[in-house]
Amino acid sequence: MMRDQLQQILASWDGKATAPLEEAYEIFRDEPAFLDLLIEFSGSKTGQCGATWLLKHHFDHKGSQLTDDQSERHLTGLSCFSHWEAKLHFLQYLEHLKLSEKAEEPLRSLIDPELRSENKFLRAWAHYALAIHANRFPAHKEYALRKLTTARERETAGAVKVRIRKALEKLGR
Repeated sequence: MMRDQLQQILASWDGKATAPLEEAYEIFRDEPAFLDLLIEFSGSKTGQCGATWLLKHHFDHKGSQLTDDQSERHLTGLSCFSHWEAKLHFLQYLEHLKLSEKAEEPLRSLIDPELRSENKFLRAWAHYALAIHANRFPAHKEYALRKLTTARERETAGAVKVRIRKALEKLGR
């Protein structure tokens, strides 16, 4: 029942009015399968924007951490993200996820192309995600510092510059 209702809410979401998603969160947040369903639906073309919005909302409201298994399942579905908003939401809550060794390359495959995105918000959060990635996988720290330093010098969008500064701070620079 919850599965069908949630799927319908996500599929019919217009991408603008957040009230239907906020209502769904209030109704379903304490259901044991809620986060599992959001992870599943984040991999579907019709539900990914709403599902990732709800996951971001969950973390923004101090919701519980994902289990190791949930984080891993979510991270293995990254290649399914086709919509820029789903990618943005994911990058915004990335630091709340447990990153296993298996996440190293899929994450890098998501982050690197978005560093050059035309969308300034996606570009901003990709730079911040680069620092999160480098902190978890230290072998990438020099690469991240080089990319962030270059971006700090070249970037003109204020929102991106702020995220780059925060990313460099996260890396101790």
